Amino acid sequence: MQLRILIVESDPEDLLFLEDAIVETEEGRHWSPWVDVETLAASNLTEVASILASEPVDVMLLNPDLSDCQGAASFRRVQTLAPQIPIILLVDAADRDLAVQLMREGAQDFAIKKQLDCAPLAHAVRNAIERQRLLAATRSAIVTDPLTGLLNRGAFFSLAERDRMLAERLSRRLLLMVAEPDHLSELAAAGGDHRRDLRLVEASDILHSLAGSTGLLARLQAGRFALTLFDSSLEPVESAWTRIHSAAAGQEIAMGAAIFEPGSPATLEALLERAELDLADVTTAPKALTAHAAAVRR
Repeated sequence: MQLRILIVESDPEDLLFLEDAIVETEEGRHWSPWVDVETLAASNLTEVASILASEPVDVMLLNPDLSDCQGAASFRRVQTLAPQIPIILLVDAADRDLAVQLMREGAQDFAIKKQLDCAPLAHAVRNAIERQRLLAATRSAIVTDPLTGLLNRGAFFSLAERDRMLAERLSRRLLLMVAEPDHLSELAAAGGDHRRDLRLVEASDILHSLAGSTGLLARLQAGRFALTLFDSSLEPVESAWTRIHSAAAGQEIAMGAAIFEPGSPATLEALLERAELDLADVTTAPKALTAHAAAVRR
């Protein structure tokens, strides 16, 4: 079996280092002994496009900071050229936040360039290829809610579990929220399903605007939504909860939340249960939540 790896790197010294790392990985038998590894190299997007047009590629190692395009823009352009090829990002330690963002957009994994080691590299490549296969299978199924256009329950569990595992790996907190518009049963009783559905579409638009481009938002069931957000230096999870909870309350949307703590990791199912219990407390016994109410149930 042949494994073809495309390395996309503008720095000649880094490219040589990466090629040597792959050779060492192969010689160390970190791949299966029957895998023959071949590397291809590109230093810019023009060369990437040329190679992809004429050569089969199994996986790509991409430094997003290329000579002709930098950061998220280069990843998006490469992904557009080859949406079926799994991409492992090669970043500097200072670019972890960018790597996390791009994993939310479809990159399969990332590695810190100066910390590359043979066994982890082989493991990352194998996992990236397998995850891409699973993603392709998921995309071939129905993953969106027909009413709101949001992710459906199955897609949310798949992607939120990926986020939970990423949060554990990076020792980063993750905020999981559930939301439910008020008065849905009254609307259905007064105006039928049509009025209730209009309210759900309106609520989904509100939550989408609050989640921003980095949030993962889905419709879990008939009248309930779920949202996850990573902790960041720009907006810690407590601040995100305060902002979203306050805005949602003003739009008559009740919310509950739970925080994934790397020091005491919980399963996705346990986090969702905590958030739903928090929501039940709010909806059955409304109370003035302080900004720390936020402090959200751990």
